[in-house]
Amino acid sequence: MKTEIFTRFIKDRFLTIVLYLLSTTSIITFFHLTEPVNTEIVYPISIGGFMLIVCLVIDWIRYYPTNKALAAIHMNKDEDLQPQTEEQKAFQQLINKIRGEYNRRNNQYKEQNKERLYFLSHWMHHLKTPVSVIELIINKENKSHEVNEVLEKIQLENNRLHTYIQQGLTMIRMESFENDLEVKSVDLLPALRKLINERKKECIYQSIYPSIEFEEESAYIITDPKWNDILLEQIISNAIKYSAPQTGSKKLIFQLKRKGNHIFLTIIDEGVGIPSYDLERVFHPFFTGENGRKFSNSTGIGLYLSKKIADKVGATITIKSEISKGTEVTIQWLMGKTLS
Repeated sequence: MKTEIFTRFIKDRFLTIVLYLLSTTSIITFFHLTEPVNTEIVYPISIGGFMLIVCLVIDWIRYYPTNKALAAIHMNKDEDLQPQTEEQKAFQQLINKIRGEYNRRNNQYKEQNKERLYFLSHWMHHLKTPVSVIELIINKENKSHEVNEVLEKIQLENNRLHTYIQQGLTMIRMESFENDLEVKSVDLLPALRKLINERKKECIYQSIYPSIEFEEESAYIITDPKWNDILLEQIISNAIKYSAPQTGSKKLIFQLKRKGNHIFLTIIDEGVGIPSYDLERVFHPFFTGENGRKFSNSTGIGLYLSKKIADKVGATITIKSEISKGTEVTIQWLMGKTLS
């Protein structure tokens, strides 16, 4: 290794050595042509040669540690460069920057992979529950004549299963979100009505009465229509899920407002509510909090996905809640242009 480093050192200093030899030869030639050779010429040249050797030795002492460390790094050893010169210090800063960026990305990928594995394990666990419940309902209720009621219960469990599967697929698709993004001006009202209509049976079964409060005929927003539907679907699903345990008829209000160049949608349910000490963490993955201990079908995925999607499409999402009174989720979009 030392021989290789020394060879590189000589190659790097080759031009300096050649220039010194040429200048020395020129001086000797000049004095030889102008006057007879005498010892006075030899002494300065000897001193110059000695100084060159001293400079090269000092330069080698500064050169060797850094290049030895570089050679060790090439062999996958963890070494500090020990920079001596300003050039070496600049390279050290560059390497530190590259290493820092590499570590940041590596940690990010590790965290994403850890989150994905954690999600898949929880997701598979939750998929088992609806299947087991469907089987129990069939085994228990099949002997009775209340076929419609049995089918409704099976349908509800099937909807839950569908929701979990969709959440899983959404999580997987989030990896390539940017490649699947198409932002444009979209009318929120038809999309909202469609999503509510898809949950009509659940609302009827749980005695939930949805309504849209908006005085205008359209509400255009800037978003990706597909991802925006998924965002809203998660929040509507939560509103129905946590309104179900409350007795009697319940309202599910979709309040639309236009403020400046933004559209606000507030989804208000009359569900069980969220404790104040849990509100700061409701957007964390798989966080179910106090309600998770009360309801076995809590996944802690819906609001997490909603927040992730909102951030990606340029929307903002906020939440406030009160125990036994309900929850309000507000989403804000940039207002889009009305299509003619």
